Amino acid sequence: MDCTRRSLLKAGAVGLTALFLPPRLRDLAAATTGTPTLVVLFLRGGVDALNVVVPTGDPLYYAARPTIQVPRDTELALDGFYGLHPAFAELLPLYHDGALAFVHACGSPHPTRSHFLSQSVMERAAPDDKSVADGWLNRYLAVAGGGDPVAGVSLKAAMVRAMQGPAPSLSFPRIASFALAGDFITERRTALIERYAPTAGTMAGDHMLDALDTVDVLAAVPEPDRDRYPDSELGAALADAAALIKAEVGVKVIAMDTRRWDHHFGEVDGLDAMGGELAAALRAFHDDLGTHATHTLTLCMSEFGRRVRENGTGGTEHGHGGLMLALGGGVAGGRVLTRDDRWPGLAPDALFRGEDLPVTTDFRDVFAEILHAHLGVGLRECRSILPGFDVDAARFPGLFT
Repeated sequence: MDCTRRSLLKAGAVGLTALFLPPRLRDLAAATTGTPTLVVLFLRGGVDALNVVVPTGDPLYYAARPTIQVPRDTELALDGFYGLHPAFAELLPLYHDGALAFVHACGSPHPTRSHFLSQSVMERAAPDDKSVADGWLNRYLAVAGGGDPVAGVSLKAAMVRAMQGPAPSLSFPRIASFALAGDFITERRTALIERYAPTAGTMAGDHMLDALDTVDVLAAVPEPDRDRYPDSELGAALADAAALIKAEVGVKVIAMDTRRWDHHFGEVDGLDAMGGELAAALRAFHDDLGTHATHTLTLCMSEFGRRVRENGTGGTEHGHGGLMLALGGGVAGGRVLTRDDRWPGLAPDALFRGEDLPVTTDFRDVFAEILHAHLGVGLRECRSILPGFDVDAARFPGLFT
């Protein structure tokens, strides 16, 4: 916070309202036009990769899933080998326009089938090191510098694990909730300023004044355009994300999640509903961003995939290899990416533990490519964000090439 801003606070400038953006932050907004932004959406529960992006060219898929398969010729053609689940139809034009890519047979090398452990592994980006406590997005914020809390936002009441760590960030379920609430707001704000402005330069004083500054920043963000989104928690979160990005207040990373992807039973109906909502929300988000979509990359991920064979209750059990979705941000889309452009196959001897789609692309290779190619992080710094991982551009899946 600059001396001008603090001087105003110290003088008791209570005229700073929700409609006033401080000069420092107007300058920041002007400087961040076109700044690369990353939105990370965690699909919690373990998405069934094989039923989202269907390997229609592998006949073993149909043999393994007699009742829950995406029936042949009902899938939406992606290329000569893969098809998209019809519930995701809203995304098909984005794929064919080159704005959307999938990474298949992707995930963590850690063999766990535990939701909690696998999510923790991916959000910390440290499959083999339990001593790593902070999240990979927080480590990125530390490398990116700046120290501005608005650079990293978790659109949740509690901060997502990937954003936890020493670098400043914010957590709130909705933009409108980050405000002084209740009665006598002006009077309470005046009292806070009078109490903490004389302590500027101390930890307590700086934190309080920065908090008030951040309230002003978020209050100045225009109202989200929620009418274009599905009427759901995910739709509301993405609407807020778009509003933050379009306001150009310095946001670098936004994290959020959606749940109920754990389809042990009733997968056909469940994936129809979940897939349709996700696709509609992502399409609305992309359209809402407008020109900002060219520098905003949305990464959808899940902790693992599902087993190849259906179970006895119309669903699938926890598996291994999964799927990532990358939208916008200059990706070279219109492709389903796999290691060396090869489908690993669903024959028993090709499967992990004889049951699961294998992981042929480590999720950290996806993270590394996004950090380097989209966010502009050097390879050396990528290694500090992904501790213990041999970052090698030769293994990047090819999202941007």
